[in-house]
Amino acid sequence: MKSRKVSSAWLTVTHLCNLRCKWCYQRELGGEGKTMPKELANQLVDLLAELGLETIVLIGGEPTLYDHFFTLIKYIKTKGMRVNMVSNGLAFANQGFLDEAVEIGVDDITTSVKGSSREEYKKSTGYPLGYDLILQAIRAIQKTPIRQKVFITVSYSIIQNWNNMVRFVKECEGSLFLFSFEKPTLLSGGRFVLDERMMPEKVAPFVQEVMYPSLVETGLDFKIDLMSPQCYFPEEFINQIEAQQHIYGGCFLLGSKGIIFDPKGFVLPCNHFLCYPLGKYGIDFKTINEFLKWRETDKIRRFYETTSKAPCEECAKCSRWDRCSGGCRLWWLYQKPQELFKLTSVN
Repeated sequence: MKSRKVSSAWLTVTHLCNLRCKWCYQRELGGEGKTMPKELANQLVDLLAELGLETIVLIGGEPTLYDHFFTLIKYIKTKGMRVNMVSNGLAFANQGFLDEAVEIGVDDITTSVKGSSREEYKKSTGYPLGYDLILQAIRAIQKTPIRQKVFITVSYSIIQNWNNMVRFVKECEGSLFLFSFEKPTLLSGGRFVLDERMMPEKVAPFVQEVMYPSLVETGLDFKIDLMSPQCYFPEEFINQIEAQQHIYGGCFLLGSKGIIFDPKGFVLPCNHFLCYPLGKYGIDFKTINEFLKWRETDKIRRFYETTSKAPCEECAKCSRWDRCSGGCRLWWLYQKPQELFKLTSVN
């Protein structure tokens, strides 16, 4: 595999969160609440700036709970980089907090929505006030120069109450809506955490018959990350959503173009590989030259070569492989390819 330039970077600045979402990939951390030291955060920003990145994405946990939240953003901006974040949005219901974020130069907020009613928020996150606050935050951010994307992780609860979600997005008109789906989390010892009801073959009919048509009817700007092999859908359906530009995504592992640091400086291949770091800042590398050399070691090259391959011959031959790539790699690990993928690829 040829060396490829890192094009995106995520800093997990804290594992602290004020919600307890049932599907969150960090729900198995046992409430450890690790937080990235300020010095480490600055060192990683320096490294990523040397790599020539234009943007750093702050994630958590909930990044707005990070003790050095605004200080870190200021530092990133001094390096000439954009600051994006993925947030549950609750902090931005506070106008003073939002004003400071605007003033300091936050460029992009992906506001992660956990439900479409007070009841769903309480059931999914343990925080019934979240629904009203998220509505307030979305509308407030829309009035600022900050670019906002509203991100919805589609859980089984949301599928059961889909009409509520359609009503919700109509109320939040004015942002780009991104829909994704729960996927497995790989824990120590090879253990998986997932909701069996969200398996790709079970979700595909809902996407085609209910979800997509109802979103089109709203007339709003939206995109869906299918996260499953496109051969689960009729060819005409895939052609339609591609032509209407309502599809997005792609596995984070493909081509090793992305990099995620956890609060201790470990490099994760994906947020859902919490217990499987590839290396660590300060041990495997520290300078830009050491980082680039580490990326070319046999261990790292072998990992990305494996995760970039088609899981079966039918996929490799499929004319849509470059666009589909078989969806989330974690499904490959959870089931054998012949059980996960239909053998009749879309051609």
